[in-house]
Amino acid sequence: MLKNNGVYISSELGAFGQNLFFALTSKWRSKKVIFPIPYNVSETLPYIKEILLSGKYKPVIDREYSLDSIAEAYQYVISGQKTGSVVINV
Repeated sequence: MLKNNGVYISSELGAFGQNLFFALTSKWRSKKVIFPIPYNVSETLPYIKEILLSGKYKPVIDREYSLDSIAEAYQYVISGQKTGSVVINV
């Protein structure tokens, strides 16, 4: 789903560990997968807020679940079928 020269920033390995494979081989591909090194939260949050408010970043939200349905949300995530973020509404 990424555009050419797109970058997917992952915080997890993927259902079958594929994100690690894609990250290791992305040097030879037009689409990249990276695992960012965590930064100080007080420095990172203002940056994230700015890019969200400016419209430079638009998250892909696959599904939303209520807190009461968190077990169902978890089952969906581990099924490997999700195509974006799964949001839990508190």
